[in-house]
Amino acid sequence: MELALEPEVPARAAPAASLAPAPLRSRTTAPAPADDEPVRMPFEFTGSGSEYFRIWVVNLLLTLLTLGVYSAWAKVRRLQYFYRNTRLDGAVFDFHGSPKAILRGRILALLLVAAYKISFDISAVAAVAVALLLAAITPWLLARAFRFKLANTSYRGIRFRFRGSARQAYARLILFPAMLALTGLFVWSLVASFRANPGVGVILLAGILPIVALGATVPLAHYALKRYQHEQADYGQTAFYYHGRVRGFFAVYGKALGLVFLGGIPAAIFGMLTARLSSWLMATMFGWLFALLYGLASAYAFYLFVRPYLEARLQNLVWNDTEVGMHRFESRASARHLLWIHASNLMLITLTLGLYKPFATVRLVRYRVASMALVAVGGLEDLRADHGADDAGAAGQEAGDLFDIDIGL
Repeated sequence: MELALEPEVPARAAPAASLAPAPLRSRTTAPAPADDEPVRMPFEFTGSGSEYFRIWVVNLLLTLLTLGVYSAWAKVRRLQYFYRNTRLDGAVFDFHGSPKAILRGRILALLLVAAYKISFDISAVAAVAVALLLAAITPWLLARAFRFKLANTSYRGIRFRFRGSARQAYARLILFPAMLALTGLFVWSLVASFRANPGVGVILLAGILPIVALGATVPLAHYALKRYQHEQADYGQTAFYYHGRVRGFFAVYGKALGLVFLGGIPAAIFGMLTARLSSWLMATMFGWLFALLYGLASAYAFYLFVRPYLEARLQNLVWNDTEVGMHRFESRASARHLLWIHASNLMLITLTLGLYKPFATVRLVRYRVASMALVAVGGLEDLRADHGADDAGAAGQEAGDLFDIDIGL
């Protein structure tokens, strides 16, 4: 979901007396008076699957008829629908992005993808050079994407802002693209080394170790991304603050990796039990179909068990350590509930040949939005407006979307 507050099913509001306010460590605001009681304001999504189905169908048809050109206008319609149906304290959000700006960003993203694809057809050196270039501009793309998203998002007529600069992005976010580029170089050296000396030791040293090193940087890179993203955001003139620690990200990703290994045990047992049947099926004329279906089943298993866990735990981890002014956010997303939503959505989308997809999207968004709340201290009157315009480009946002980088606030 691409909401400004990435909200997610509201837990039932607890009595005010049971909600002890978390210690607020804001940089510019004084501590709240002792007699100010925190008020839990849950987020709410009021959209319906039938409403979004009509928007989805029209967007799909016009995008096909215009060979993809209308996709920028379709994105604006989609975001406006979801933003305008997200409520907090009786008011709604809104999206003000320009379809033309988004279209220009998508053209740039397509050019980057084309350059990456063509480089592989030229030579390995060209492919490595383009990969290094893409890694080098990734922090700039992220900074532009955050700025465009927040500058075009409003709540109660007040715009959000992103203060982060490209220089700050390179200082804080260069780790992951640098490791990605180094891993690309290691893989290239692995291919060259394997051709010269196809040994197991070469594969382990030149291939597996760099990938393990890259995987170890993912929690650290994700932490740095969220810290940069949240600490540089403003609502009007009121700043967001982030107090999370990196060890929480390592814990979540470590448990997710454990789930992957645990899930591999029954898969391995099933593979051994069906080895003879599998070899017979692969030898038939329908072997390609069996391989395809088996691969899809494996992907679905990961999707159904690991993704809901990561979605719920990371959402709670990030937002429970985020504040805006004197107020803090609260997230109570459940991995089990998300697992049920994803599994049932997948079954219904398959049975309806894809027609249930807009209903599934609304169902998922409703849960994720409603699992979020703002715990306000003394009301929201301290949130001040800033009516200055922020002319942010869409290039970074669209490139991030196309490269499947999760950069939503």
